[in-house]
Amino acid sequence: MKRTLTRRDFLKLAGAGAAVITPAALGVGAKFYRDALGETPVGRSPYVEIFHTASLDGSVPLLLVVNKDSANPFGMYFTEILRAEGVNCFHTADLSALQPDSLQRYEVVILTETSLNASQADMFAAYVSRGGRLVGMRTAEGLESVFGVERSAGVFIGGYLKTDPAHPAAAGINPASLQIHGESHLYTLAGAQPVAWLYADRDTPTENPAITLHTFGEGLAASYAFDLAKSIALMRQGNPKLIDQDNDGLEGVRTVDKFVGWIDLERIHIPQADELQRLFVNLLARLSRMPLPRLWYFPADKKTVLIATGDSHMNPANFIEDVLTRVEARGGHFTVYYAPQVVSDIGRAERLARFWLTDHIPLVSELMEYEFGSPTPLMVDGWRARGHEIALHPYVDEALEGGWLEYWKEFTGRGYAPVSQTVRTHRVLWSGWTETARVQASLGIRMNLDYYHVGPSLQKKNGEWANGHLTGSGRPMKFVDEQGRLLDIYQQLTQFADEHLIPMDVPGWGGWPQLTAQQAAEVAKDLLDRSLNGDYCALCGQFHVDPFQVGGDPAEKARIFLENTLDYAQARGIPILSSKEWLDFTDLRHDTAFTDVTWDSAASTLTLRLVPPNKPDATLTVLLPARHAEKTLASVSVDGVTTPADNRLVLGGAEYALFIVSAQEHIFQAAYL
Repeated sequence: MKRTLTRRDFLKLAGAGAAVITPAALGVGAKFYRDALGETPVGRSPYVEIFHTASLDGSVPLLLVVNKDSANPFGMYFTEILRAEGVNCFHTADLSALQPDSLQRYEVVILTETSLNASQADMFAAYVSRGGRLVGMRTAEGLESVFGVERSAGVFIGGYLKTDPAHPAAAGINPASLQIHGESHLYTLAGAQPVAWLYADRDTPTENPAITLHTFGEGLAASYAFDLAKSIALMRQGNPKLIDQDNDGLEGVRTVDKFVGWIDLERIHIPQADELQRLFVNLLARLSRMPLPRLWYFPADKKTVLIATGDSHMNPANFIEDVLTRVEARGGHFTVYYAPQVVSDIGRAERLARFWLTDHIPLVSELMEYEFGSPTPLMVDGWRARGHEIALHPYVDEALEGGWLEYWKEFTGRGYAPVSQTVRTHRVLWSGWTETARVQASLGIRMNLDYYHVGPSLQKKNGEWANGHLTGSGRPMKFVDEQGRLLDIYQQLTQFADEHLIPMDVPGWGGWPQLTAQQAAEVAKDLLDRSLNGDYCALCGQFHVDPFQVGGDPAEKARIFLENTLDYAQARGIPILSSKEWLDFTDLRHDTAFTDVTWDSAASTLTLRLVPPNKPDATLTVLLPARHAEKTLASVSVDGVTTPADNRLVLGGAEYALFIVSAQEHIFQAAYL
């Protein structure tokens, strides 16, 4: 029969006297105490370094023109929109440094919202008149004739957009009215074709176009009545007027508080921001005289991924192991967001010594098995070696930065370093519009999963419960702050959470929709199906470890929800990834570029160079349009080797051929006939 090791037994073994582990105890006591002090995170700039292309040589088809002095600061957010859509073939230039001959080198120019002086307006008008292609946000005064619209008095706040079914650019875009945020100019058509119309609400059209396309001279010009970048940022990150307010019926200021009355619960099942971005790319593709290459959203030819995560609040190691084993049995990996119990430096040194004894002395390990349940560093290392992620789950109830530093110290002082680059905060508490993201980015955190579907504010007026995309998006993009500065941390929504869906006998559990565990799994399955069928979202699930420790009915509910969701993903061939794996792929895709993109119009041949961060063990998927300008993709070579182009999918109404290649430099050549 095994004997439980008491604290007194332990102290005798460690030679620690009454309380403090001494250097003489095991010859390493001083190191234990020093290590138990934990690490201090190294501060870094939280912002993405902003740069403009030094040489506007036209080696890519798209040019993004921004104005650092614009009253609307969100222009640079277009770089995230383009990268999120995989159109990584653009240069950026500041308006003040732009020369007329630079514009002529590019297939399509994207002009962010800005005022223009007379010479600048003439420069863009001349570019389009000579055959250029221009997309403008909230058309500047002086360019109305270029875009084929007339300006009316006043502005339109918020509202909806609905595509015109007669316009080819609307093909493949959800036909429902979609929310937009920010201000829209009121235009009337003066020769332009309507691509989409402004709606006063979900069902009430206006006579004002939201997006138009116009032939001017030998060129084409597309106009947005609103700023797409600002609208997407506000949709994804919530209402800035609701920051630091508790609006949702849950104690504490959480991410969901910024979406009360902001997200239309009748549209939450649609990834609205993603649909608007796809519509934008459809326009770019119609404007461009060359086929636009793209990067696919997911690994290989997968149409969605399941990001499997679970918060763990001081749970003993055997319950964490139980969950990880269940995920492994379905071929997946899991992220445990672990919240350790915060103790004193002396208490942590004692704990670290216990860890060392448990990991290195079999007799002590056996004696401590029932008495000491916290994961040891060796266990954490083993879980990571099996492909799982053990990350920090900080409490920031008292103070944002103070909470992070306290839990960082505890996590690393237990020997669990390094701190992972993804996070979910306890209770998904949030400060400011992006202050929490800024602090996290300054600590080296690169992906945030705090935007989270939870609480009574997600019930519709008719009593039904909404499920879907709180932020209007199912894909990661970097945060942008109120000044238009990009933060070096991705926002990834958590779409379904056990604590929201399922009532359990667990403190702090809501279970507002009062679903059974099986019904909760059906919510997850429905979102997975929608993604497979064209929503193309990365779906994140919250599967807490805590109910497995509680046991009984909560453990059984947690098991059913977890296993049924995982089983469905496995059966449908959906990758089950940890947050770290998803971050690694997201970074790789984000930082890949298409360069030296040329189009031989006489031979109808597209040539390009793919330049990713060199990771030969990883793959990326290049998309080439299957048809362009009434011609069909006939042959493709990669690095001089003819490659089949029969793997196809439809995105935004357009058919693409997929080419899965190693994350290394490659040269593509595609012929259209």
